Amino acid sequence: MAIGKKGTKAYSITGFKCPTCHEGDLFKTNILDMKAPFDMKDNCEHCGQRYMIEPGFYWGAMYIAYGLSSGLMLTGSAIGLIFLGWSVNQTFAVLIALLLVLYVLIFRLARSIWINIYVHYDKNKAKKKEAVIN
Repeated sequence: MAIGKKGTKAYSITGFKCPTCHEGDLFKTNILDMKAPFDMKDNCEHCGQRYMIEPGFYWGAMYIAYGLSSGLMLTGSAIGLIFLGWSVNQTFAVLIALLLVLYVLIFRLARSIWINIYVHYDKNKAKKKEAVIN
């Protein structure tokens, strides 16, 4: 699912990869696995980057999630009301159902964006681990 190439923020954010090495996963399970969709790993298994940088670190991700879901609602409302000619009730019913389906994706994207704001790619750490593996 990752967009872009390794070493870019887009790759790390959309692939839910470690922002430092772009190798390790941020979350314990696949996005479609509903056992623990919100559980993050403590550290990157490749470079050791801590994902919980400080207590309450991901509180700011709530604002990102709010922005993502608000943008989806505003865009969806315009499409439903203006272009498709749906009623307000039909539009909001479809949008609420869509948000419920996309809830886990929005949560994960918000956290991935938030950590990528503060932690940056380090090609030396990524290469160091590759050298150890080879």
